[in-house]
Amino acid sequence: MKKIILAKEQVYEFVNKNKYRVDEQRKFLSRCVDGRYKNALDLPPLAIPGADAGQLSLILATANSYGLELDTTKVISILVEIVGGEKNFNFHTDQHGESKIPASGCGHIKQQNLDFQAYDLDQSQLAYLQKTLSALKKKGAREVVLEGEHQEGAVLQVQGNYSLYPQAQIETSEGAVNLQAFIYQSSLVAARNRLIAKKLIEQSAIKLFPGCDEDYLYAALLEVSDNHVFETLKRLASGLPIYQVTFDEDGSFTVKEMGKVS
Repeated sequence: MKKIILAKEQVYEFVNKNKYRVDEQRKFLSRCVDGRYKNALDLPPLAIPGADAGQLSLILATANSYGLELDTTKVISILVEIVGGEKNFNFHTDQHGESKIPASGCGHIKQQNLDFQAYDLDQSQLAYLQKTLSALKKKGAREVVLEGEHQEGAVLQVQGNYSLYPQAQIETSEGAVNLQAFIYQSSLVAARNRLIAKKLIEQSAIKLFPGCDEDYLYAALLEVSDNHVFETLKRLASGLPIYQVTFDEDGSFTVKEMGKVS
């Protein structure tokens, strides 16, 4: 199927069809930014590269980048606590035809494996990540299998208390077509990183330098998060337009063109 690049007017229609208000009880449940998820009613609202596996690698990378010491056992416990138990810990696997790629087949995690230095990770941490995912899966973590080729036609950065389903049927001059988009819910990502920073400090899971506090750690997590998003999108979404979708409380929204992924 030919990939359709979303123009701004198509983004308005896409968002109108696909927006849903974030349930306060589920706001920290995550999925990947991948556009191949089905538009299921229980789709997690927090869209972040790699889902919860990506969040874990983000915390590891932040410690590396800032020279901070982590207690990884406590880190896992905190992340599992925030999502409400192992059963809510999410990551995904890719499947193309009859060939099932293991967890590293998630585009974000795969790119980390291919160029770990760009993500401020080391090889031992990649092995640790895979070992941890296997252990969590045995305890009930949710591994979603995403099928087919990437057909995303834009990157949508979402702000506010709404999220978006990643697929929509839209009428074009050639008839009804199914469109996909990469979704990044930046408001929920920021809120979860704020809570993670708080709990990492409260539970002595991280050792900060003298004079540093929760605000420092939160800013560090956001900076590394932005880097991870950029590194993955430039590999998986090169040349696609980026639109910032900002929601008001009543569900109305604005769309702003932000250039292209390069």
